[in-house]
Amino acid sequence: MTLIRLFLLTSLSFSFVINSNAQEVSINNKTPPQNSSAKNNVRVALDDYFRKAAGLGFSGAILVAKDGEIIARKSYGWADVKRQIPIRTNTIFDIGSGVKAFTATAIMQLEEQGKLNASDSITKYFKDVPADKANITIHQLLTHTSGLNFDYFYDGASPEEREIMKDREKYVKGVLGFPLAFKPGEGRTYSNTGFSLLAIIIEKLSGESYEQYVREHLFKPAGMTETGYYIPRDLRHVAHGYNDGDTDYGNPWETQWDGKRPLWDLLGNGGMLTTLDDVYKWMVAIKGERIVSQKSKDKMFQIYYPKSDQGYGWNVWQTEGKPYVWRGGDAVPQAWNVEFRWYNEDDLIAVVLTNKRIRAGSIRRYAMPHLVNIALFNKLPELPKFVSINKNNLCRLEGVYKLDSGAMFHVKKSEAAIGETKTESTLMISGEGQQAIDLLFSANQLPALTKLSLELNDKTKAYVEALRKNDVGALKAILPADSSPEVAVKRWNDFVKQNGELEKLEILGTSSLNQSGVQTFVRLKFKNLGGVYQVTWRDQKIHDQEEARLQPAITAFLRRSFVEFPLNLPFLPQSETDFATYDLFKGRTVNVNFRADGKLVVQTKDGDVAAQKVDIR
Repeated sequence: MTLIRLFLLTSLSFSFVINSNAQEVSINNKTPPQNSSAKNNVRVALDDYFRKAAGLGFSGAILVAKDGEIIARKSYGWADVKRQIPIRTNTIFDIGSGVKAFTATAIMQLEEQGKLNASDSITKYFKDVPADKANITIHQLLTHTSGLNFDYFYDGASPEEREIMKDREKYVKGVLGFPLAFKPGEGRTYSNTGFSLLAIIIEKLSGESYEQYVREHLFKPAGMTETGYYIPRDLRHVAHGYNDGDTDYGNPWETQWDGKRPLWDLLGNGGMLTTLDDVYKWMVAIKGERIVSQKSKDKMFQIYYPKSDQGYGWNVWQTEGKPYVWRGGDAVPQAWNVEFRWYNEDDLIAVVLTNKRIRAGSIRRYAMPHLVNIALFNKLPELPKFVSINKNNLCRLEGVYKLDSGAMFHVKKSEAAIGETKTESTLMISGEGQQAIDLLFSANQLPALTKLSLELNDKTKAYVEALRKNDVGALKAILPADSSPEVAVKRWNDFVKQNGELEKLEILGTSSLNQSGVQTFVRLKFKNLGGVYQVTWRDQKIHDQEEARLQPAITAFLRRSFVEFPLNLPFLPQSETDFATYDLFKGRTVNVNFRADGKLVVQTKDGDVAAQKVDIR
């Protein structure tokens, strides 16, 4: 099997190696050290971008260091929306799968000490391993090639499963009891479980708990004092997780831990708490050899699986010929997401910690590339120009605006934290009805998406009607082959018994996710209960979205929505009457204008589309 390997050489330059007999090809695109003026320009450009991005939904903290000097260390957005506590540079974030970098580095330490070898089979460390898993190696656990594809999640686990996750040996027996996705080494599938098993190996070989080991042997040498599984004394320093608007998942331990401690579904693979400064200290330590040797880093920072960037708990990639190592983390659906990169040749470290996901997209996925483009390549994202206006003037624009089709825009003033002590008033405009959604999303630039959305609106209506009628035949044509129509009908009927018959069904429209798929929203009125529900579609097939797993379900694929409208976008002022939004994921701008005659006008390539302000009380 071809191995694409990227080494950190002792001269601290990256090389790509293809096969053991191939020639090494060095990439010498090193950026010369920046002078103070250039660094200040980068600092100003980053702050300008992220202040605008905060008005458009970014929420988090960023750090950039060049040539060993921190040139940007800033925070934006809300740590706690309800209490209006802004994110600060010392705010504590859930690091998600960033923990895997710690676990992999600890494994490298133990290999240096001769206590293990990456080629060891797990049978050396665990008893009674099932025959089909006996050939799994530490290397395969580190590279997600073991075939293990079952993961426990505390937030969705039964009481019995939570008891298993509390006990180390029961956990091992439990996860090894599930079938493999493929024979070890013959494929790749992301496995949290694999890293929890590595954490257990660390415990067994060191005689210390996993957290004690990483604290003593990783964090202390790096000078990190705010990283670990712990509950801070001052909760104002902890960033809540927000998904789709202000859907608040609270503090990290509220849905992911068992009281004051995480269980084995999380230990070693995710969920630690940390700060901006601690992550920077970690990356500085990784640059040097305080924690692991250069030889171990050469081994850790290789790509081991074709068409992948997977190293040992780290990822290896390049931007415009500039190689870097990186690690990301995403807590889904709780929304914390982080990314840290090290561009060795350019002596640049970049850190993004955030507490927000928008329509199933982690905001680090646009924030980090934009940050690097500014800091390393002097490329500025072309965001619209915005201005500050009198906050009181925004209040008069609030209300409901109705299109001729009956679709509506809901306009409400909002406050964005654009720095630790700075706020900016914005307008949040929500779309109800397909025409309003399409105008907000792309100003009618995507006719194929509009066509698909209308089809899925009809399919969603047909799905709910089939449930209401207990039409098993119709449900068979809609549900996946592995989903039972009979079970779906039973769950629907159980819900109806508790909440009364369905009296009204109203399709609100379909909006795109910031990953593969779309969601259709439907307002349902039962005799004793009403609310907005959603169905997710991927490749025009009904889909069980991981993002929605904590949302109460009526039945299969039909879950309560945590947002009232299908699409909610922040618009920033360009004048007293002109506003624009910019999609930071997709790079699209939509412009609207509020006229003196009470109309909201969306500007499209085919001409203006007007909605009239109405009173719907």
